[in-house]
Amino acid sequence: MDNILLLTDLSVKSENAHDYALKLFKGKKCNFHLLSVQKFWDYTMDDLMVANPKDAISSALLRDHQDSLKEIKEQLIKQTAKEDFTFYTIVDYDVFTKAINDAVISYNIDLIVCGTDGKSDIMESIFSSHTLRIIRKTECPLLAIPDGFNFVYPSNIEYLLDYDDSFDECGKEPFAQLVKKYPSTIYVMRLNYGFVIDSIDYKKEQEDIIKYFHGTPVIYETHIDEEPIAVIEESIQRLGIQMQVLSAHKESFIDRIFSNSHLSKIVNMARVPILILRTCEPQ
Repeated sequence: MDNILLLTDLSVKSENAHDYALKLFKGKKCNFHLLSVQKFWDYTMDDLMVANPKDAISSALLRDHQDSLKEIKEQLIKQTAKEDFTFYTIVDYDVFTKAINDAVISYNIDLIVCGTDGKSDIMESIFSSHTLRIIRKTECPLLAIPDGFNFVYPSNIEYLLDYDDSFDECGKEPFAQLVKKYPSTIYVMRLNYGFVIDSIDYKKEQEDIIKYFHGTPVIYETHIDEEPIAVIEESIQRLGIQMQVLSAHKESFIDRIFSNSHLSKIVNMARVPILILRTCEPQ
């Protein structure tokens, strides 16, 4: 992973996610792009009135945040002086996920990193949290760091396979790079609860995962007709999990309302960092 997008809202939650990412990629050459996305309606008429008429409106709106982001950049440079890291700043005012997608394309982003604290109010319950919006509206892998989680060596990684997911090598490169850098044990949770789906050859799936992560210990568990969230909560404690990995599918708003996908619940109950991989859609 050479180009990493660090999302920030200039909060402690964002700072914690940045700190985690810098420690996770320690010893690797990386370009970190700090992106702050501002909503146009956050600004008042007074803000515009004090701007120099010769300035572009975008400059008037973004100047304060550019200064704040520059300060963060300088702090991160000092913090990682011994690392081969390069930092860039991006400030934009746009639709949140559009600004992220534009940055992903413009800077060849390999991974998005953000802080998350799950749902916080009824509007997010309906329209989903920022983290879920990124997952559903972008095609880039995402690492979400729960608020207050401090970096620990990810030696126990939980790989979640929900009822609508199956193992495929396509899209798993970020996961493979992670366990190559951090020798770990992978605990596979094969979940299948209350849904009629195509038959899964669990033995073959286990063999395929072991083959793909050759040299990495893989422990495969099947949880059939067990409530997935309860299984996950119990396993995190029992296995001492430090990171979770799962794949996300494209889905429309209507699909999310009427589907039984556990993605939202898993993300919103996150207690450890979650690496969200992207599934490869059929051609």
